[in-house]
Amino acid sequence: MGIITVDKSDHLLWLGRYTERVYTTLNLYFQSADRMIDTTPDYYGEFCRKIGIENVYGSRKNFLRTYPFDENDPNSIISNLNRAYDNAIVMRDYIGTETMAYIQLAIDDIHSAGRSAAPIADLMLVIDHILAFWGCVNDMIDNEQIRNIIKLGKGIERLDLYLSLGLPDSNIIREYRRMKQFLAKSKLRYDDSVINTVDSMISESELNHPNVKNLLRNLIVE
Repeated sequence: MGIITVDKSDHLLWLGRYTERVYTTLNLYFQSADRMIDTTPDYYGEFCRKIGIENVYGSRKNFLRTYPFDENDPNSIISNLNRAYDNAIVMRDYIGTETMAYIQLAIDDIHSAGRSAAPIADLMLVIDHILAFWGCVNDMIDNEQIRNIIKLGKGIERLDLYLSLGLPDSNIIREYRRMKQFLAKSKLRYDDSVINTVDSMISESELNHPNVKNLLRNLIVE
């Protein structure tokens, strides 16, 4: 096993980030699809606004098919899953073939769902295989630093999304504290002033979500 260079750390960090992005946005897609079908057909616009992507879809029908499956849409679930795989394959020798295989299985699931007349059931398998990937990270990767860099990426992305979605402060604080544990163990360089500022903000009665989000985007030092 070679030294974990800055480039390798970056691949591991983004592997964690992209797998979390797929997991959280796919769960949000399920919730939003139900809402669009049952009560609010144009809710896809609010979905895009919440996660900070451009609304290029034009209709509920187009959104429901394009957002999960269109590889030409850089914001789609499949595009983010492909990016996760690209980082995984570069780090295959560090994370193991079995761990990487769960990302490939998730890609296979999403392609099957795209061909299905009832895609939701197949899309649920993507969630299962992302969870299996994270389980494999815990169980199959012996190097603690590698595990913690992946988990750090996952934690940073989850915080970014939760802040965008306006989740309750209790959820944000819980995930922030978990992320800090992985940050300390990752051995990556980071900006202490960001942590100190966010720590002080947490003691306030109400978190300023946009400010916390902008601060955390500058946490890791290249």
